[in-house]
Amino acid sequence: MSFLKLKAIKIDQPLASFYITKIKAKDLLEISFSEELQYIDESGKLKGNQRKKDEKRLKSIGRYIDSIEMSFPNSIIIAANYDKNRGQIIDNKDRRWKLTKSNDDFYEIDIPTNEKLASIIDGQHRLNAFDYVTNQERKELDLVCTIFFDLSSSYQAFLFATINGNQKKVDKSLALEQFGFNIDDEPSKSWTPEKFAVYYCRKLNFKESPFKGKIKLAPKFTNDLFDINSDDFIISTATIVDGILMLISSRPKRDRVEMGQHSIFKGRGRYLIKDFRDSSPLRNLYLNNEDEKIYEIIKSFFGSVEINLWNNIQGNSYIIKTVGIQALFEFLKKILQLNTNYSNIDFDDYLNPVSGVNFADNYFQASGVGKSRIKRVLFVANDFMSIDDVKENEQSDIVRLLS
Repeated sequence: MSFLKLKAIKIDQPLASFYITKIKAKDLLEISFSEELQYIDESGKLKGNQRKKDEKRLKSIGRYIDSIEMSFPNSIIIAANYDKNRGQIIDNKDRRWKLTKSNDDFYEIDIPTNEKLASIIDGQHRLNAFDYVTNQERKELDLVCTIFFDLSSSYQAFLFATINGNQKKVDKSLALEQFGFNIDDEPSKSWTPEKFAVYYCRKLNFKESPFKGKIKLAPKFTNDLFDINSDDFIISTATIVDGILMLISSRPKRDRVEMGQHSIFKGRGRYLIKDFRDSSPLRNLYLNNEDEKIYEIIKSFFGSVEINLWNNIQGNSYIIKTVGIQALFEFLKKILQLNTNYSNIDFDDYLNPVSGVNFADNYFQASGVGKSRIKRVLFVANDFMSIDDVKENEQSDIVRLLS
């Protein structure tokens, strides 16, 4: 005897077909699960596809569900036939959810057991908030549910990123990591700028580099993977990915959409975006698949940063905060724009003039203004801009810091 039978309609779209049905909240809670995105080993391998559950938010949504105006017209999206511990369920017919076509686009979904064999792709807080309701009758309410069958973990992550990538409530680092979830399954020539940047962000974090162990995956960061002491600093995935992106693409979303017109294994390649005008300094290296050259340039630059700036940190320095890393990437971009022979750049020549600057000075601050001020100090010290081009009320501070 089956645990549950549902009626559904089939929707065909390019990524995959899916099925829309209604299901009671209590039943969906019993047969589904959500898994937080996290690192699981020292190579940067990921598992899960969700941000961390927010209990305060769950209680707030639970309170809303108890209200007389409660309504959830948007769909909970799940991936069926997926075991949290073993991945996709392929051969076990007694556990697999089954589809039977009735007529036209109408189907019957047979759920044989109440095991949690459906991974939540989107809507975990809406669903799990039913565990926080006062009125238990609310769990009898029907919810709209979209079901994908046999969707791999990488595509579950991709869907989450696609759905939530532009939402302010979803941490940008999480969305970016999701875009790069299945990157090892793809040929590198098919990597969009975002996937390229995520891959090399992870490499900077897990291989020997100035950033090793310092890049934080927003939803869950397993500190015991790294040898971190209290004096080290941590920077977000989004900050590093954005920094790498500015070196290879001025419009990464445009590049992703254009490359997405071809499937991964049937012609997708960087050649598809070669005709777009783009002044990013390392664009040609990216288009020509010279990925390791880009990585070595970034690693070499920040190696020099480590020697000249990070090893001389004074107090609560802004040069190791988000604004400092952002300014340093913009500084690197300017250096690369002025040098066409990247292999002959001595980054020490550009960083020595600012090695004595106290980036903990009150002139700096942790904001967009602070980033601009760090950038101006770097640029003035290297004659990329004149002190006369700086706001008059800031000129004396820059002169003081560089003296």
